[in-house]
Amino acid sequence: MYSAWDEVQPNHIYQVTKSFPLTEEGDNGLMYLYQPIIGQKALALYYGFLGDKDDLFENEFAHIDMLDALNMGLPDFLEARKQLEGMGLLSVFAKADSEFGKMFLYRLEEPIHPQAFFQDETYSFLLLNTVGERKFRQMVRRFQPEKPDLTGYQEITRGFREVYGALDEQRFSRNAQQLEKISRNYQVSDYNQLQLDEQQIDWDFLFELAQRKFIAKENFDEKFKQQLTLYANLFGFDEMKLVELMTEAVSLVDGMIDQKALDKTIRQQKTVKKKKNQQPTLDEQDDDEVRRFNTLRQTGFSENDIQLIKIAQNTAPMDFLQAIKNEKHNYVTDQETWTMKTLVERSPLPNSVINVLVHYVLVIKKNSFLQANFINQIATNWSELEIISPEQAIKHVRSLVKEAKNKPNKKTNSTSKKSQPVRKETLPDWVDNPTEEVEDPEVQEEINQKLQDYLKRKEGEN
Repeated sequence: MYSAWDEVQPNHIYQVTKSFPLTEEGDNGLMYLYQPIIGQKALALYYGFLGDKDDLFENEFAHIDMLDALNMGLPDFLEARKQLEGMGLLSVFAKADSEFGKMFLYRLEEPIHPQAFFQDETYSFLLLNTVGERKFRQMVRRFQPEKPDLTGYQEITRGFREVYGALDEQRFSRNAQQLEKISRNYQVSDYNQLQLDEQQIDWDFLFELAQRKFIAKENFDEKFKQQLTLYANLFGFDEMKLVELMTEAVSLVDGMIDQKALDKTIRQQKTVKKKKNQQPTLDEQDDDEVRRFNTLRQTGFSENDIQLIKIAQNTAPMDFLQAIKNEKHNYVTDQETWTMKTLVERSPLPNSVINVLVHYVLVIKKNSFLQANFINQIATNWSELEIISPEQAIKHVRSLVKEAKNKPNKKTNSTSKKSQPVRKETLPDWVDNPTEEVEDPEVQEEINQKLQDYLKRKEGEN
């Protein structure tokens, strides 16, 4: 079983680097904006690394010293480190050293400026979802740019040339090469961007379609392409659907897209079409799929399991969530939409595994709502276990359920002596007291049939 000890061990050596000292704005951002999201342990770890970076006598450290200083165990350390990584506050590098074994280089990243934090809708939502409306509004007011009332005033600021005169162009030219070299040395990358697979979209095809709709190619910088990739991943939009949506947010004057208007349009969508090159129906399989499912049958997977796997791997996460909500006579809330967006955006889990996760939380566990912290806890656990297929997810869940069911039997033996503590995997809360639906094939079949019927009706409407 995978554990934190497989990732890092107390005797492993690490070094810490940071391009520039922590700014006052960065320090305030850490304390008031990042801390509610990443937690106190992750914040303490950031400052712990910062202290190592500023140590004038040492540049190599052992993890055991950091664990002792912060009074935390290795699993808590790794979880705190991942919180920093996920929020773009830490970059981690590892190498194998012949003398010291595995070594780490931790590069601390500057927190984004509070202004940029609130300009990023994903970061704003993460804070809102953590602290609630009242505290969020307080933070917005705290960092809101000051805009003095200039009524009756006339600006009389003097310009550079008026004060300092013209530059010595000949001297500037003589030093241009040196100045350019210095400029390159001071260039550092922006805060870590979200990593998404742009190969999901045929960009040449999309550009061709966009040109026909008079959408300017200048729109498609890296940030906008990343946003389109997220839409494709989260909602299952293909190139034609993306262009169709962009036409509702494009200016007829210059062909530029209002990205806020596009985001609003996409959130108002009530239907989600299948991805490009997706199989026409859930029952059509190629030879590889036939062999795969036959193998699963031989290894103990039921027909209901296989049907769930088919649905999970052929449905976009938002469509899958909407299907379950529909059958529960419920609706997808704005917070759930943001939770799913963040999960797809940041988690390494494939869409099919995310769908199985949603299925177990809403159907098996009978929750009515996807609570962000709850979902992220499960997703983090599955990511650490490197679960990359729906069948792996189903198998893992059942092993945990079986273990949870066997726990009471051990507690009833009152005559047994107190045993020594044994390190074992901590089961997520959602598998405690497992419900009978996990093992009930009739209930599972009914649920799968309802999901499939809904998705087929929706496909017909499209």
